[in-house]
Amino acid sequence: MPLSNPELAIFPEKCVALRQGKHCYTKLKFQWHAPVRGDYCIRTVNDKKLIRCWYSSTFGELDSEFNSPEAVQYELVEISSGQISEPVEMKVNWVYTNKRKKRRWRLF
Repeated sequence: MPLSNPELAIFPEKCVALRQGKHCYTKLKFQWHAPVRGDYCIRTVNDKKLIRCWYSSTFGELDSEFNSPEAVQYELVEISSGQISEPVEMKVNWVYTNKRKKRRWRLF
C-alpha cells in the first residue's frame, strides 16, 4: 500500500498590492503534515530556496512574511526520500493594473 504524499497549505492564498509590479507584503502562515515521521523542509519551487526545516516530525507550522511583486510557489520535501508535496501558490493581485493610454497629439 503506497504512502500518501506530505501536504502543505498556506494562509492566506492571495496578496493584494496597490499597483501592478509593486511588491506585495503580508503575513503568511504555513501548515503541513505528513503520513510518516521524517525530516521535512519547506522551499520555493522555482529556485529551491529553503524556508525552514523540521527534523523527526509529522507536522509543523510557520509564521512568515511574504514580500514579492509576483506569485510564488512553495513545496514540502522529505529530505531522505526526496518525496515532494503538491505545490501551493501565493497569488499576487493588484488594485490598479498598469494600463498605458495612447496619447494622440493634436495641433490646433
